[in-house]
Amino acid sequence: MTGGVGFGVFSDGAAGSRVGFRVGNGVLDLAAHRLGDVFSRPSLNAFLALGPAAWEDVLGRIDELVTSGADVTPLERVSVHMPFDVADYVDFYSSLEHATNMGRLFRPDADPLLPNWRHLPVGYHGRAGTVVVSGTSVVRPCGQTKAPDEPTPSFGPSRCLDFELELGFVVGIGSSIGEPVVPDSFRDHVFGVVLVNDWSARDIQAWEYQPLGPFLGKSFATSISAWVTPLALLESSLVEGPVQDPEPLPYLSARGRFALGR
Repeated sequence: MTGGVGFGVFSDGAAGSRVGFRVGNGVLDLAAHRLGDVFSRPSLNAFLALGPAAWEDVLGRIDELVTSGADVTPLERVSVHMPFDVADYVDFYSSLEHATNMGRLFRPDADPLLPNWRHLPVGYHGRAGTVVVSGTSVVRPCGQTKAPDEPTPSFGPSRCLDFELELGFVVGIGSSIGEPVVPDSFRDHVFGVVLVNDWSARDIQAWEYQPLGPFLGKSFATSISAWVTPLALLESSLVEGPVQDPEPLPYLSARGRFALGR
C-alpha cells in the first residue's frame, strides 16, 4: 500500500476520538467510510481482537479506498492519542549487540554477555500503566543512587536519563494460560509494530536492579508511536534471521523469514 503508515486513534475538532489509518500526511477516517463500528471507538483493541482474517480484509478495503482517492483529514488538523489499551508488555534484549552493550554498561569489569542470552529470550515484564503515546511529557524520575566510592545511597533526581530506540510488537490475539505459542504461530497472534522509546534512569537502575532486575529506574515511562504498522505492510522487509550459535532448542526454533531487514 503506497504511503500507508498504519492504524491509530485520532480526533479533530469536536468529534470524538476514533480509529483512523494514516496515509502519507493524511488520516483516513475508517468509521466515516463505514468500515465497521469497531472503528468508532477510541482504541484499536476491539479491531485487534477480530483476528488475522479481519485484519487482512480491512487492509484490502482501505487499499481500495486509497486507490480510488477517498478523502483524508490533513495530519496537521488532528490530535493523536494512545492507539490501544496496554494490558501487559515484556521488554527483551533484542540482539547480541544490545545485550552486549548493556552488559558493558552495568558490568564493566566482567563478561558483558551472560551465558543464558545465547539460549533463551531474556526479558522482564514492564509497567503497563506507564506506557504513553509519543509526544507525552516525561517527568524526570527521582530515586536512590549510589556511586562505587560512596558509602551510602542518596535520594534525588536521575542524572543519567537514557532512552533507547526499540521496536514493539503489538499482540492482537491473546493466548490461554498454560497453552504455549510456538514461534511459527507468531503471525496468528501479532498484529503489527510500533516504535518504542524505552526511557531509563541508568543511575537508579544500576543500584536497584540486582538481584531481581529493573524496577523504578525503568518503570516511569515508555513512549510508543501513535501509529501501528501491520505486519502485512512489512512483508517485503522480512528476511532470514541471523544464524544462532548454539542452535536454539526445538521449542524456540522458527522457520522462514521472520526478521525485519532494511
